[in-house]
Amino acid sequence: MYSPNKDYSEFSRNFGILLTSFVGMMFGIAAIPFYTLGVFAGPVTQDTGWTMQQFQFAFTFILLGTFFGPMIGHFCDRFGSRWVAILSIAAFATSLILLGLVGHASLWAFYSGWALMAVAGQGTSPVIWTHIVGRHFAKHRGLAFGIVLAGSGVFAAFGPRLAAFAISSWGWQNSYIFLGMIVLLAPLPLAVIFLPSKGQSLAPISRAETGTDVPAIARGKTLGQALTDYRFYVIGLSFLTIAFGVAGLISNMLPLLETSGIAMQDGVALLGLIGIAVIGGRIFMGALLDRFWAPLVAAAVLLTPALACFLLIGGVSKGEAAIAILLVGFAAGAEFDIVAYLASKYFGLLAYGKIYGVLYISLFAGAAIAPPVFGAIFDRDGSYELLLYFLAILFPIAAFSLLTLGRYPDS
Repeated sequence: MYSPNKDYSEFSRNFGILLTSFVGMMFGIAAIPFYTLGVFAGPVTQDTGWTMQQFQFAFTFILLGTFFGPMIGHFCDRFGSRWVAILSIAAFATSLILLGLVGHASLWAFYSGWALMAVAGQGTSPVIWTHIVGRHFAKHRGLAFGIVLAGSGVFAAFGPRLAAFAISSWGWQNSYIFLGMIVLLAPLPLAVIFLPSKGQSLAPISRAETGTDVPAIARGKTLGQALTDYRFYVIGLSFLTIAFGVAGLISNMLPLLETSGIAMQDGVALLGLIGIAVIGGRIFMGALLDRFWAPLVAAAVLLTPALACFLLIGGVSKGEAAIAILLVGFAAGAEFDIVAYLASKYFGLLAYGKIYGVLYISLFAGAAIAPPVFGAIFDRDGSYELLLYFLAILFPIAAFSLLTLGRYPDS
C-alpha cells in the first residue's frame, strides 16, 4: 500500500543523531573489515606465504563477535546507546591498531587480532545504530535506516582505494594502524557530542507519530516471544543465505575479475561501484519500505544478485563486470535495511536491540563463512564458476521465502 508522508520534521530534530550513526556505520565493523578484505588479500598472502583460504579464514572470526550482538542490544535497551557506542568505537580503533602491530608475527597472531576486532567492534555494528535511530524515527523509519546504513556504502565507494593507497605507501601492517586512527578521529568525537544519554532523548517518538495511544518503545514482543514466532526463523534463514552469497561475491570479486583477465588496477576501480550501489540500494530501499509491504519489496530487490551471477559466469568484460558489481552492491545495500525494518515492524521496539542482535548473528554468520568457502573452492578449482551456478539458484529461493511473512501485526 502506498502511504507517502511529506512531514520530514523528524530529520531536522534528529540531525546530530543521524549524522553520528551514519559516520559510525561508515567506519564500523560492518564496513572496514569487509570492504578492504579483498584489497589486503594479495599483499598479505604474498608477504606471508599464507594461502588465500588461510587469509580469508580470518574473516570468519567476525562471526565470533556477532554472538555478542544480543548482549550489545540488551545493554542498549537497558542503559541507552551513548556509552555503548563510545566505548566500542574506541575499542574497535584500538583493535585495528593492534592488528597492524602484531598481526604479521604469525597466522594465529593474525587470527587473534581479527577475533579481538570482532568482539571489540560490536558496538559499531548496525545493532546499535538502528537501535538509536529506530527510537527517534516513526514516520520515516525506513528512510532513516537507509540513510544511516548507507554509511558503509560510502566507505565501500572510497575504502578499497584508500586501503590500496595506504598499502602501496606504507605496507599492509601500517595500513591497519592508519585505519584505526581514522576510526578514532571520525565517529568517536561525534558520538561524544551528539548521542543522548538514556533518559535524555533529544526527540522521543510521540504518540501522535505512531498513531496509537501506546508509546512505540513500549509496544512489541520480548525476545522469548519472538523466538516462538515462525517469522523470526524465516527472516533469519533467508538473510543467512542472502548474506552468504553477497558477502562471498564481494570479498572475492577482485580475484574473480582477475581470473577473467581484468587487471588488478582496473578491478580495484570497478570495486568502487559497490559503494555507489550500496548507497543507492540502502536509501532507495529505505524509502520503499516506508511505502510498500516490505517482504514484497525485499523479494524483488534480492533477486538482483542472481542476475549478477549469470553475468559473471565464464569470461567477463569490464562493462559486464560493472553491471554485475552494481547488482550485487544494490542487494548488499538492501540487506541491513530490510532486516532492521522487518524486525521493528513484526516484533516492535520493546526488545528491538536483543531481537535484532540475534537476527544479526544469522546475517553475519552467512557473511562470515562465505570468504573461506569461496577461497577453498577457488584453491581447489582455480575458478568460481560452480559457486556462481549454485548462487543463481539459491538467491531466488531465499528471496521468495520472505513472502510467507504475512501482514504486519499492528496493521
